[in-house]
Amino acid sequence: MNLCNQCGACCRTIALDQSPEEVRALGTLTAVLGIPSDHTFAAAHWRPLTRREALAANPFYVARLPETKHFYACDQLAADGRCLAHATRPLVCRGYPWYDQPVRDMPLPDPLCGYVYEQVRDFVIRRDDL
Repeated sequence: MNLCNQCGACCRTIALDQSPEEVRALGTLTAVLGIPSDHTFAAAHWRPLTRREALAANPFYVARLPETKHFYACDQLAADGRCLAHATRPLVCRGYPWYDQPVRDMPLPDPLCGYVYEQVRDFVIRRDDL
């Protein structure tokens, strides 16, 4: 069940371990080799942000992430929080937030994110004593 409330918070500030240089290099390499890759999309559509810019865009999320993260803004995010590239968005966007892994404690991008409810619901349903 997808309980996304389509607020766009997860796209306002994107956090990666890879630097802008690494994203561009991987995007270029995979494009030249014809390998489908999230980095090709990221290199084309994600603009690097300073930590200060990322904090201004989404303080709830960014303040809880380590200083080592690199931040990006996606030019495919409409003013209303919807994805303009929804049909062709990369896997990193399609799988957010759990990526087919068990629900776990992780920094979600907004206190009102619909996935918070899903996390609580899944925890209650999966309890062995119920």
